[in-house]
Amino acid sequence: MQLSRDTKRFLVKLSAFTVLLVLLVRHFSSIGAWIGNMFAALSPFIIGACVAFLISVPMRLFTRLLSHPVGRDRHPLVGGKARRLLSLLLAILLVVMLIALFIMIVMPQLIDTMSSLAGSVMRFVPVAQDWIASFRVWLAQYPEAQSIIEPYIPDVNQMASSFITFVQKYAGLIAGTAVSSVSSLFGSATDVIISFVFAVYVLLEKESLSRQCKKLIYAFLPKSFCDETLRVASMTHKTFFSYVTIQCTEAVILGVLCFVGMLILRFPYALVISVIMTFCALIPIYGAIISCVVGAFLILFQNPMQAIGFVVFILILQQIETNLIYPRVVSTSINLPSMWVLLAVTVGGGLFGVVGMLTAVPITSIVYTLLGEITGKRLSARGIAPADYAPRAEEPAAPRLGKGKHR
Repeated sequence: MQLSRDTKRFLVKLSAFTVLLVLLVRHFSSIGAWIGNMFAALSPFIIGACVAFLISVPMRLFTRLLSHPVGRDRHPLVGGKARRLLSLLLAILLVVMLIALFIMIVMPQLIDTMSSLAGSVMRFVPVAQDWIASFRVWLAQYPEAQSIIEPYIPDVNQMASSFITFVQKYAGLIAGTAVSSVSSLFGSATDVIISFVFAVYVLLEKESLSRQCKKLIYAFLPKSFCDETLRVASMTHKTFFSYVTIQCTEAVILGVLCFVGMLILRFPYALVISVIMTFCALIPIYGAIISCVVGAFLILFQNPMQAIGFVVFILILQQIETNLIYPRVVSTSINLPSMWVLLAVTVGGGLFGVVGMLTAVPITSIVYTLLGEITGKRLSARGIAPADYAPRAEEPAAPRLGKGKHR
């Protein structure tokens, strides 16, 4: 029996796939170790690419400022490669200044807050004991309810000592874990230097790198596949850049408003809570809840009534941010409904922790957009119109006839 060319091609591909699958199963451990070593060798360049992407956000802002025409001739302030180099230097300087300010101002405040928290807890113990004693006096008027509620009334001294022990035990552990995570992320000083140099090279030569990558894929892959790949890559870059820009701008504005409001209302720990809110605002939905709970918890031991006022203040601030700030800041919003944002953040955080919560929304937005395009094309190919799957309106109820209308 003579086989057609398409059948022969299919059999060759099936045989190659079968061989590769058998080799993968038999040497799974060796291949996994090789992939791990390859990832470890490439990690400085992967980190450098991530750093380059983050620095590109303020770099683009400085590039726009330097491109603004000035003078009678309306020439840009700086032109050509000098503008890009100056923008890169200003962006790096801004990032270094932010890190330095965090280390010099915020870190001492965090240390002082943790050290004074134990004293605040001990000062809060007599107040809590008075509250519980007053509650027990009131509860004694209702013996039946007292017998049920009394076993659940906590021992304040035991809770305070347990909390202090927990803070003393795990505060150093958390700090050590953070330091070790950063150290393992960057590795040695050589890896840090390689990552930084690679990031600078990517930012200065991104057009050349883009042109080289396009030449490479167009030389060895079908043109239609290359066009679609570049389109998806461009959409991915725009989505991530828009998301990072929006979230960072919104987080900074929210943190500044929180700091100013807490100073006006004389809430304690204004700087620490504002910094926590700035970082938590990068996480959609859950960030506001985390910062509110942590801030109220810190203020609770200082002044319980101020903790209640702080929660009210945060709720008002969130309403201002949602209804006034966010619509003005967001010029190109993420094309993703709120339900999928909640699902993406929850699943991403459960699978990959904080990194998953930060990256789940743009990734889900890209998948959502591509799936919508593919679904639309397949429906059009099958001749299914939007009216066929659109929700149908409820039919109006039949009019009820009065007594005089019976026939």
